[in-house]
Amino acid sequence: MNHDHSGRRSSRHTGPIAASAAAMATALLASACGGVPAAADKAPPTTPSAPATAAAPAALAHWAFDEQRGNLATETLSGRADPVNFVFNRARFKPNSDPFWRSGPACIKGGCLLFDGYSTDIAAPGLTAAQTSKGFTVSAWVAPHAFEWGDGDQYSSFLSQFDRQSSKGFAFGVHRFGAWGIKMGFGASVADFRVKDRKLPKDAWSHVAASYDPAAGVVRLYLNGEQVSSAAAPAGGVFGLPAVPLTIGRHSQPLSTAGVFQFNTYLGLMDEVRVASGVAGAAAIAREFAADLASHGGKPPVLKPADVSIDASVFDGDRYRPQFHAMPDFGWMNEPHAPFFHKGQYHLFFQKNPFGPFWHQIHWGHWVSPDMVRWREVPMALAPDDDTLAPDGIWSGSANFTEDGTPALFFTAGNDSLRLRERSGMALASDVNDTDLVNWSKLPAPVTLQGEGEGRAGDFRDPFVFRDGANRRWFQLVGSVVPGRSGAAMVYESADLKNWTYRGPLFTIDPVKYPSFVRTFELPVLLPIGKGKDGRERHVFLADLAAQAYYWTGVFDTATARFIPDSEAPRVFDLGEGHFSGPSGFVDPRTGRTIVFSIAQGERTAQTEWESGWAHNAGLPIELRIGPDGDLRLAPIQELGGLREAQLLDLRDATPAVAAARLARVGGDLLEVELELAPSKASKARRGLVLRKTPDNAERTGLYVDPASQRFEIDRTRTTLDPDMRSHGVQGGAFDLAGENLRLRVFLDRSMVEAYVNERKSLTSRVFPARLDATGLDLLAAPDDRIVSLKVWRMGASNGKPVAPAQPSGVRFDPATAFTTGLPNGDFANCDLSGWNIVEGGAFANRGVTQAVNVSTYQYNAAFRMPDRCHFAGAGVPGGDAATGVMRSARFVLGGDGRINFLLAGGRDPERLHVALVRAADGKELMRAGAIGFEQYQRVFWDASAFIGEELYLQAVDRATGEGGHLNLDSVNVPVARLVK
Repeated sequence: MNHDHSGRRSSRHTGPIAASAAAMATALLASACGGVPAAADKAPPTTPSAPATAAAPAALAHWAFDEQRGNLATETLSGRADPVNFVFNRARFKPNSDPFWRSGPACIKGGCLLFDGYSTDIAAPGLTAAQTSKGFTVSAWVAPHAFEWGDGDQYSSFLSQFDRQSSKGFAFGVHRFGAWGIKMGFGASVADFRVKDRKLPKDAWSHVAASYDPAAGVVRLYLNGEQVSSAAAPAGGVFGLPAVPLTIGRHSQPLSTAGVFQFNTYLGLMDEVRVASGVAGAAAIAREFAADLASHGGKPPVLKPADVSIDASVFDGDRYRPQFHAMPDFGWMNEPHAPFFHKGQYHLFFQKNPFGPFWHQIHWGHWVSPDMVRWREVPMALAPDDDTLAPDGIWSGSANFTEDGTPALFFTAGNDSLRLRERSGMALASDVNDTDLVNWSKLPAPVTLQGEGEGRAGDFRDPFVFRDGANRRWFQLVGSVVPGRSGAAMVYESADLKNWTYRGPLFTIDPVKYPSFVRTFELPVLLPIGKGKDGRERHVFLADLAAQAYYWTGVFDTATARFIPDSEAPRVFDLGEGHFSGPSGFVDPRTGRTIVFSIAQGERTAQTEWESGWAHNAGLPIELRIGPDGDLRLAPIQELGGLREAQLLDLRDATPAVAAARLARVGGDLLEVELELAPSKASKARRGLVLRKTPDNAERTGLYVDPASQRFEIDRTRTTLDPDMRSHGVQGGAFDLAGENLRLRVFLDRSMVEAYVNERKSLTSRVFPARLDATGLDLLAAPDDRIVSLKVWRMGASNGKPVAPAQPSGVRFDPATAFTTGLPNGDFANCDLSGWNIVEGGAFANRGVTQAVNVSTYQYNAAFRMPDRCHFAGAGVPGGDAATGVMRSARFVLGGDGRINFLLAGGRDPERLHVALVRAADGKELMRAGAIGFEQYQRVFWDASAFIGEELYLQAVDRATGEGGHLNLDSVNVPVARLVK
């Protein structure tokens, strides 16, 4: 199964990102090249290599990356300090921290820098035509950690100074699967000089260099001191440089998604980046290579996993990042899958994008654990490769064992070039004696192909393989749809795991009764749960539809390969909205328990995930069994008790008043709470707990059983003061105590809430309180109830390390005042532009102020709620995108803490579409935020404290006339000392 960048589930594994990005880039390149194919598609003729005696060129720039701290990189020739852009330079949810500097033997010389693949880059002054009139040479030491999908056919650039519109400049970097090279603009065309037969390895140092000789019209590429390619530049073309910065670690014009995540960004170590004027010959490149390795005995240092990975400690102090739920050390994940036990360790895999906290470029991440509670991330198990099996993605699957006991992984192999692009692939552990099972070997051909009539063509994913021990046969379930019926799991049978016979759909349901289930059953899982009253073994079938896990109990007939459900109706046991999804599971060979894993989605906006550096985590592993009523029983596995660090409360046989008083003395954001309550029969009051409560009740979250409505619910209407955090009010579903005591077990893990009631239902949700003092607890009960027991434990981290407490963030703000404004109609709540001054043009007019919440298929506000009644959407003015103009706020004297924030969206031209802070006295622009090229709002934060006491105004500018030539603006919050008449 896959997960797209916006947090919604998608049935297309490549998703909208790659397809739209490639189409956009193709159109732009065709325009830039005047319709002539780029040289990547038609290779230039080969020319002789450069003379070995060519003179060394004159050095222009050198970044040694020896800083080891701070967010500046020194260009050593001039002494200039260039800023290193990094997400945590100004962290929103944790303390500020430095980029990922490395030092010591892992680096080529002195220190080096690990680029994180999405937020790290360096912008330096651009090269000039005069500097490169006699040619240029660029070189760097690089150790890529993973390879991008190659959106727009652009490089993940080491160095770039490129302008697509004018076809000028160059982009030097790595492409899909380790191919590398340089793309250059010659005015009338763009040529791509790419090396495909000498690819860069992952997690190992390579020295790469490129030179351009304008006199000979030749581009040469060097790898590890040797020339590996030489090609002629396009005849008649003139190489030119655009007036844009020189970027390190990112393409000059990266494609993007969600208005915040940028592709064509390098992930890995980099060292000794050099730019020179003139053409370096083979001898000069060889000398540079040898000199850099002199201190290493002539060989590049061998890198360890810790050198190229990002440690989870970078998130210390994050107020929302879970601590005892399994999650990657860094970046984005979705469903955990393929659990198994081997040689003393549990293994669990997960869908991982190593390039940042967004959906794209899917690999298989890998955790190991001694107990399914304490997890340790090891190197990625599977990645897309330059083959015909799975070049475009390694998506979800399962695990089992071959006849001789070798662990085997089954995965969805994605190949976009095929009509039926989803197949089942198989990989075997390369060394069964390696307890971490780090290395896996994929079989070169798929083991299962979708045949005619085997589900809906093109929907064929998430293989789940299990064994019928009695008949020594394996079964494979693959998610699909039976046309005209419903979603289903296609069943295949095998005697050797390599040759599979189709047996038909596992079962279907009535599409008239359940029309919303005529869609792909993703992540199908079939597991035994114990014997029913009739003595027959019962199974549970789990599947995911639209980010919700549904289940059926019933009997699996191995002879017919059919599942007979006890009831046709789909059911859910988790009552949260889209939080418990992506099920996977296995039977623990040590205990015989049936264990299920899930993903708990983050429910945050793309911007907040970018600012966080992580997205999503696993749910707690739970045990499933059959109950005496024939329905499921579920409970977190008992091993979670090992994470309890200290018992904070142990109360028995008490009144609600006494229990509430005792509960008020404890609190925290890493807790387990067990409550058993005997309800009085007369009262219909809600019973449960209040979590993440501030002392003044400004923020609080209720979790309770409501006897009046017979529901189990979480109330998030007052969870957070932050308007950018998604908060869907009340969530829950049907639940009846049926005369029993209330038995509630709650796990609170920073933003995660997992609750289990009477072992019959669960509720998984998210809470994002803005205040650090939102750590209190309270009791919900009727006065005549009886508290049978109430226990609270402080929980530790799943990595076994001490937990850093939640700390103030680098972007400091008081949530009580940060989202209020002193500007007249600063939030457009009047539903017009009163309080704003139209300086010129028609781009800003009352017609643009709207209560609409949707644009196309997107919400204007990615938090799914507008912070006030109306907002300004520039596309709605007369003239639409063609209109231009300028709008100013009322003048004000800045007060308070000087921190300004606002919501901004729209536009594709940040130079011509922007909001600026302007000094009234001289009209000087003090700060600027450009349009983001996306219709969903993002929050802009300005620390303007340096201008407190000055007379200022905000100015919105629209000078763009093409497609996307508009701004969206809302929630403009300014601390005003006084307004200026």
